Amino acid sequence: MQSFLRQTADHIYQTYADRLSDLCIVLPTRRATLYFKNALAQAAPTGIWSPQIYSMEEFVCNMANVDVLEPLHLQLDLYDLMLQFDPKLDFDQFVGWSATLLEDFSRMDMELVDPKAVFEYVSEAKALERWDPGKPNSSEPTANVKQYFQLWANLERTYHALQEKLKRDKQAYTGMAFRMVADRIKDIARSEKGCFRYVFIGLNALSRAEQKIIRTLLEAGKADIFFDSDEYYMAPEADKRAGHFLKRYKTQWPLPEWNWQQNLLLSDQKEINAIGVANASMQGKIAGQLLREIRQQDPSAEIAIVLPDETLLLPVLHSISDEVQDYNVTMGLSFKGTPLFNLVDLLFEVHLTGVVQPTDSGYKVNRYHHLAVTKLLQHPFLRRYEQYLNSIAERETDLDLFQHVLDEMVQRNSVLLSAEEIIRLGLEHPMFVTLFRTWNDCTDLIESLYQLVDALGRIYRVETENPIETEYLFILYTIVKRLDTLFDCREHKISVRSFKKFLYEQINNTKLPFSGEPISPTQVMGMLETRALDFENLIILSVNENVLPQPKTQNSLFPYDVLRTFGLPTYAEQESITSYYFYRLLQRAKRVNLLYVLPSDTYGSGERSRFILQLQHDLALRNPNIKFRELTAVVEQLDTKEYEPDIIIQKDEEVLGKIKAELRRGLYPSHLNQYVNCTLQYYFSRIAKLEEVDEIDELVGADTFGTIVHQVLEDYFKPFAEEAHPIEKPDVEKMLAGLPQKVKDEFKRGTLGNLPEQGMNLILYQVAVQLLTRYLEGLLTSEELPLYILQLEETLKTELDVTLPGGERVPVRIAGKADRIDLSGRTLRVIDYKTGKVEARNLKVAPEDLETTLLHDRHLDKVRQLWLYRYILAKEIQKGSLLESKVLNLPKSQYEYEAGIISFRNLGAGVLTSELPFTDAQGEPADFTATSERLLKDLVLHMLNPEEPIRKTNDLETCQYCAYKTICARS
Repeated sequence: MQSFLRQTADHIYQTYADRLSDLCIVLPTRRATLYFKNALAQAAPTGIWSPQIYSMEEFVCNMANVDVLEPLHLQLDLYDLMLQFDPKLDFDQFVGWSATLLEDFSRMDMELVDPKAVFEYVSEAKALERWDPGKPNSSEPTANVKQYFQLWANLERTYHALQEKLKRDKQAYTGMAFRMVADRIKDIARSEKGCFRYVFIGLNALSRAEQKIIRTLLEAGKADIFFDSDEYYMAPEADKRAGHFLKRYKTQWPLPEWNWQQNLLLSDQKEINAIGVANASMQGKIAGQLLREIRQQDPSAEIAIVLPDETLLLPVLHSISDEVQDYNVTMGLSFKGTPLFNLVDLLFEVHLTGVVQPTDSGYKVNRYHHLAVTKLLQHPFLRRYEQYLNSIAERETDLDLFQHVLDEMVQRNSVLLSAEEIIRLGLEHPMFVTLFRTWNDCTDLIESLYQLVDALGRIYRVETENPIETEYLFILYTIVKRLDTLFDCREHKISVRSFKKFLYEQINNTKLPFSGEPISPTQVMGMLETRALDFENLIILSVNENVLPQPKTQNSLFPYDVLRTFGLPTYAEQESITSYYFYRLLQRAKRVNLLYVLPSDTYGSGERSRFILQLQHDLALRNPNIKFRELTAVVEQLDTKEYEPDIIIQKDEEVLGKIKAELRRGLYPSHLNQYVNCTLQYYFSRIAKLEEVDEIDELVGADTFGTIVHQVLEDYFKPFAEEAHPIEKPDVEKMLAGLPQKVKDEFKRGTLGNLPEQGMNLILYQVAVQLLTRYLEGLLTSEELPLYILQLEETLKTELDVTLPGGERVPVRIAGKADRIDLSGRTLRVIDYKTGKVEARNLKVAPEDLETTLLHDRHLDKVRQLWLYRYILAKEIQKGSLLESKVLNLPKSQYEYEAGIISFRNLGAGVLTSELPFTDAQGEPADFTATSERLLKDLVLHMLNPEEPIRKTNDLETCQYCAYKTICARS
């Protein structure tokens, strides 16, 4: 294959062999200049003096003879100039659109547009001319509309002021340099100085300034131009967008002949494979596999892996086999994709997403959100720093400092933390001061970044196995130093948000260069870098719509009609450019692999590109030498593992021993309900002791809400239990008077004091006040008064001996923690509070079903709770242990007993109880205590039966809120 650049180099050498060093050769990119130098060296049989070879931008900026400023300097100059016309201009808002404005100025100059005409078009006067008074809903311009037009007026003045300032200082931005050269090109063409001849190679989609420069040199007989075009898209009848620009130049320019146009796409033999893959990252693996196969067939094959989506660079590099060592990466790794950028991004998230809250002293304090703090402290760079601190720690308290802070945050339920709090938690370590001290302006921020780079640099500088992390830190330091120098001379300090904008802009433009052989036969490159280059083997990734070509977006402050009216570039021109790059790449290629992501709901998926459809339904049909195939990449599963859908745990001696120990500690209602719901859930919770990981709760959860309600009532009733005084109506009225403050104090107690008093938490506070008010008001008018409180939050327990079939005696403790035990009239009651809704029908069981369902139906969880409470109460009354209170002075036979639930969402129902109507074989009422003991003994025998294994339930509704459902693959 003879490449376009080699063909051009041969022609230039044969034509200008005696004056090569006097030529000035211009190509689209720097990459193309390297390849052309190599091609020219191959074309020359002996050593030669090289001509001047430039990329197009280098050529123009060199001819302009000015310093082309970087955007950062220009944005600051632009702001200073705009302040003269709009003193109220906010800098933070300005930096949001200043870069786009500079690009618009540059495009205007590149296209040689009359700025006066553009700004006049968007002026208020012209808008009113186009405004149709007869049009419905038309009206006089509003204040916002007038402000909009005033902005354009200010921008016009700013444009001219910027031009004057830059010209005085012999400076320019890119577009301005192009306009300056275009304005002077006639003088340059007539001048005897400069190059003997200008040769333009492989250009396309030229701006008006570039066109004027080239056409003027052509008319003066001082230029040659070589295009790389093909009959497929250049034929007059062809409707392919790839030829949009070149057709115009071919018909309008004063060219003696068109150099060159070939017919490769419609005649050459090619193999084109459109390969669909499951997801975006899988493309890297397929590309690596294709590269290995091509190199095995031909070790010297020229191969290009083209990445329209540059985020796939790392997946591709990781997938290239170690056998392929002589490849070159031309595009550079974006610094934005590095772990260090992620650390900086998390640092900004901590400082910019905090919440400003008033303190008790009245001062407002910035508080950091726990999620941002947690993500920052868990970053790999900081975890590595923690390992370093552990290695030099002299005291045990200095170990695992970052993890200690994270654990403390969870223990305290710290939703929002001030800088002082988190620095104190970090034992005022310098790293915590660096990360979390308050940023008032960019000075604080820059100092923190310097200290962060210095602290991390001390670790990675001595680690030879991690040189890339040191490179990351050095690049970040240079970026921050550059901005620091830039902003240091400014009178007003830049805000943190504005500095972030500038910092991220620099980071976006920063690439980590790879070292390699520039002319290696295997190249990994971006789409723009392929201009004027040819490869026999192509592997192009992400050939999907909205990637190749890119989505129809327009990054400009000018409305679309302005762009169209004045011939400024739009997305339509961009699509034509991309189309040309794509088809030009295919012209000399022999084997083309186009990878695209199949449609799905995963990242990077979408419709395959229109280019694939054009190749399949047009080019492949018109060129019989093209072999087009549609393929789908399939992942081959080499090793398969059998999955056992059930989890079965046999009750061996060890498991039985742990169950017996658990029964001796106590069988509580919650444990019993776990066992009935799912024996495996009981095993995980009570035997294996698998606990849920504690997390910080930003909202008052259902369990916490219930605890608050319980605690308020406990605080109110506790003095009456201690003093053995009954609760009377005046006491309840006093409780009601102080209830709102009491609930608020309870909300602020302990870890709850860290919750924000807003949103759902505020609503739940009001709900708690309302529920407790309704309960106390109901108590005030009920027949329960006078009410004696005997015990609060006490554990009730009784012993039950169970004899196993082998004769072994197992003592079992039946226990339950009662919210309160009280005496109303002659009824002893165990009361349990429920903040959820419980209805009487939830506690009713038909007598004939009671024994068969009580220990098997998961819906009877509250019935089982009341059953155990009532059984324990009955046993303890029989023993007389509950009758030791000063209040209980009657014989035990004169007291009744019951277990009940007070549902705060159903207070009108009063104390809800379950009759538990046990019956004997004849259907007659059975003794409650004896029947309960028989059922409990049967339950224990089942729990300790080695023939009944522990396994997960088949009732999937039980799994819905189970903490262990992921273990069972039920989530």
